[in-house]
Amino acid sequence: MTWFLLSVGAAFFMASNSAFIKRFFSDLSPWEMSLIPYFYGLPLFLAALMFIDIPPIGPDFLPSLAWVLPLLMISIVLYYRAIHVSPLSLTLPFLSFTPVFVLFTGGLILDESLKPQGILGMLLVVAGGYVLNLDSARYGLLGPVKAIWKEPGSALMLVVAVLFGLTSVGGKVIILNSSPMFAAVVIFALYGVLLTLILLATGKASLKNLTRKPLLGAVAGLIVFAEAACHNTAMTMTAAAYMITIKRTAGIFSVLYGWLLFKETGIRFRLIGTIIMTTGAAVIALWG
Repeated sequence: MTWFLLSVGAAFFMASNSAFIKRFFSDLSPWEMSLIPYFYGLPLFLAALMFIDIPPIGPDFLPSLAWVLPLLMISIVLYYRAIHVSPLSLTLPFLSFTPVFVLFTGGLILDESLKPQGILGMLLVVAGGYVLNLDSARYGLLGPVKAIWKEPGSALMLVVAVLFGLTSVGGKVIILNSSPMFAAVVIFALYGVLLTLILLATGKASLKNLTRKPLLGAVAGLIVFAEAACHNTAMTMTAAAYMITIKRTAGIFSVLYGWLLFKETGIRFRLIGTIIMTTGAAVIALWG
């Protein structure tokens, strides 16, 4: 059950980071929002190199890193753009679709086999994502689906779910060819350095904006560091599809944050959806 607790921890820190950035950094551009946690987390990831053993590097480490890192940069920028333009409770829950994509990519890339109970759990999580938008059912059975395209952040997050379906599996290959913490340090240190250079060089971000709230930025860096540590450690303990499914319960925390911090409306169906998602997570944890 350690992998399950770590995955829930990753979900909590993921939702907490999104709520924190939306609450304190929404005055910045989505580009700068996507950089803040990793810009301030960079010293933590680099310092971690002094305290972890450098593992033997497998042959698939660099090839996987070469395609995972660019996709991760694109997906994270889109992720923060989604939470910038739309309610938190209508964005993060759509990442519950990621396990569907991981179901295929995990089998293709990692040759992972899933039990029927695990697949059932994933389907419940996806069904929960549908129910989250059920207040649009008055427009017909496909109302909740159509509502995705009417809410720009929801549509963007669905694209992110597809990309995360690839990067999550590729990330596990990187972990298996090194170690959990080493992979986290390398991936997110490179992300922080490269995206900072790219955004500063293209004028999409400015150092003045990035350094305007250093204490809040440091908290964001701590949160994303904790998320990465939980995520990568859990990924080595179970099938990628199972771990990502549990992490997608970040939608539960996002609905609560949306209600408590941002006074978002339409919470009833979103809470019902989170119950279904939690049930799916429990099925995976107990019988998957």
